[in-house]
Amino acid sequence: MSAPRRRAAVTLPGMQTPPSEDAAPRRLNLKEFAQRRRSLQGSVAVAELPRLAAALHADAQQLGRLRVHWSLRGTLRSDPAGAEQALVSLRVKGELPMTCQRCLQPSEQAIDDEVTLRLVDEEPELGTEELESPEESFCARHPVDVLELIEDQLILALPLVPMHARCPQPLPADEASRRPADAPAQSPFAVLAGLRKPGAH
Repeated sequence: MSAPRRRAAVTLPGMQTPPSEDAAPRRLNLKEFAQRRRSLQGSVAVAELPRLAAALHADAQQLGRLRVHWSLRGTLRSDPAGAEQALVSLRVKGELPMTCQRCLQPSEQAIDDEVTLRLVDEEPELGTEELESPEESFCARHPVDVLELIEDQLILALPLVPMHARCPQPLPADEASRRPADAPAQSPFAVLAGLRKPGAH
């Protein structure tokens, strides 16, 4: 994941989203944050996350009421050479309405995702070691917009194929599957016999 470009907050038409006291910093030096072992947490209105909002099944009023929770924690550890390695962990959590790909109705999807970012000064090459690492390298030479970082992680955490565990309305295929497994299949000749009129030859 590369450092996201700074993006101005966007409010969708018909919604008002005043800044909250637990707002995510729009410019944060992640290395300094990790070196001081700081932590932050809060919540953000989905209305402030236009790219995320575009992927959801909700109108403007619903989006205005939706909030997601986040926490950011900085830590240090020693690498094999004894040098300090700065890390930040970002967790995002919320209930987001998406379109069920089975019945095409709104489906609440529980999101609870965490990523650990290994802070580096240069973008790493995507070699085998990098791809297999449980952490993501993140270029942190410049201050980052934490709100965009939160939005990026929420989008990555969305299910590729959202579905209800059980759709609220039965589908035609579901109705067919409700026939008892031991019920005998009706013979096509019996169907034809039932269609014959009395006295027909």
